[in-house]
Amino acid sequence: MEKKSRLEELVNDISVIRHCFGVVWSNRNTYIKYMVIAAIASIVVSFSIPKTFSAKVMLAPENQNTASGLATLIGVDVASGNSDAYTVDLYPMLISSTDFITGLFDVKLSVSDLPEGITYYDYISNHQKIAWWGYPGKMFGKILKSLRSGNKEKEVKPMAARSLTGEQLGICGTIKEKIRCTVNAASGIITVTVYDQNPEVTVLIADTVVNRLNNFILDYRTRKAKSDYNYIEGMCVAARQKYVDAQTQLAEYVSSHTSIHSALFKKEQQYLENEFQLAYSGYSSLVSQLELARAKVLEATPVYTIIESAYVPLAADSPKKIIMLVLFVFFAFVIATVKVFFQENKNRK
Repeated sequence: MEKKSRLEELVNDISVIRHCFGVVWSNRNTYIKYMVIAAIASIVVSFSIPKTFSAKVMLAPENQNTASGLATLIGVDVASGNSDAYTVDLYPMLISSTDFITGLFDVKLSVSDLPEGITYYDYISNHQKIAWWGYPGKMFGKILKSLRSGNKEKEVKPMAARSLTGEQLGICGTIKEKIRCTVNAASGIITVTVYDQNPEVTVLIADTVVNRLNNFILDYRTRKAKSDYNYIEGMCVAARQKYVDAQTQLAEYVSSHTSIHSALFKKEQQYLENEFQLAYSGYSSLVSQLELARAKVLEATPVYTIIESAYVPLAADSPKKIIMLVLFVFFAFVIATVKVFFQENKNRK
């Protein structure tokens, strides 16, 4: 009985599948119509969306455990000085911060298709293409803006300290979406990717982001070491001048008292010689400290190896026309199936 029931279930399943295929085949014109409409809509949408290109730069930071080799060789103890607030894992947050993004506003874009001397802010604000269905909203926004400003066009004001206008915040958000930074947790490789409608702009901004990131980390890590170096250098200059003055004073005193052998002369000469030796010792000690400070600056200087440079992309990253076509046709098939079987169930009732 159990085998018979399983056989009946199998036969019923086959009959249901056959019935479904029959319903689909009998309504093939509906499927064809829906899928053709979806394909046409996909082509219209995909060609209406502006092309977006991407350029990426891959960096490998130095190993901090081996970076102190030079300083260790000359006797600098850096074992306790490796605390770093900006670790590699925080680089994506640093690049997406408002301070970093607003620093890109004034970048000059030397691109053949754009006006000469145009800034990145002006490019994002006035030279971005949009799909045709976005124009009504854009025009409506311009009308509201003109009404609020009393029908007077105002130039974009420069940023005040920690103060951004609504337009500047919008541009800042747009730029954040165009710049991505990822860090491979296993290898520590940093990848900076820039997306834009102009392929040349992607390369220029990618290189700018990497350079400014490098300069920021360089300034952060070497700020204390450079401050110490500059302070010791100033003391070294003063000590050298003191040493030269003591040497000159001793030489002048000895040369002017060559024929005198009194005890007072010897006492004064000994005093000047002691002053000269003290000045020399202080100057020599500061020269050694200056060399150590210079080594600390070199040790603190981060080094990045560029694994892959940014190149002008030849093909657009998006829109993915083939994928969009497949998705549109698939959803059209699903909608047609729901419609056909709903109608079939309705007719059966």
